[in-house]
Amino acid sequence: MEKDIIKKHLKVLFVIYAVLGVMFCVASYIIDRLPTPYHKRTISLEVTPWLK
Repeated sequence: MEKDIIKKHLKVLFVIYAVLGVMFCVASYIIDRLPTPYHKRTISLEVTPWLK
């Protein structure tokens, strides 16, 4: 009985994480394609030296 519940929970968690991953990839793709005033900024290395 408990194994069935655990399997169901794992399936639900897998589906949730899969949907979130797909949504993140789609949002990232859409954000990369935005026009100039809304595009992602490239931050200079002087501001963020730890990102080298």
